[in-house]
Amino acid sequence: MTAQKNAYVDVNPVIVTSDDKIVLAKRIKGIVGGGRWHLPGGRVQFKETFETTLKRVAFAKTNLKVELFYPSLKESLVGIYDDPERDPREHVISIAFLCKIVDGETKPGAKVDAVKSFSEAEIKNLEIAFDHEKTVEDAFSMLKNLNALL
Repeated sequence: MTAQKNAYVDVNPVIVTSDDKIVLAKRIKGIVGGGRWHLPGGRVQFKETFETTLKRVAFAKTNLKVELFYPSLKESLVGIYDDPERDPREHVISIAFLCKIVDGETKPGAKVDAVKSFSEAEIKNLEIAFDHEKTVEDAFSMLKNLNALL
């Protein structure tokens, strides 16, 4: 009997700057998606909450301390991305949340050689890894709706 394979779960912090730009990290060359920009996310570890994972991976890759943009996961949810082909390595479900910076200066970290914030127009000209362009597009739509309410 063959062992059942399961999908993995990643969370992606969509880190929003005070001027409504989104922070992306450039993956190092030699790994999947290398040389391309991506949301600085990662795997949810055993017995770890989404919020804890968001904080851990954001800091590990960008040197930024973040928290949820809104008080709850539900309010901060950008989207769930479950296309089995979205990651060429394996079936990875990505759950993305808007986050805000609470401390730190950007500095490349784990598997990253650059960290920078981009406007919506600037991101359209970047090479983006995985399906993160869809996530970023959804996040900018969320921010526009928020700003329209203000």
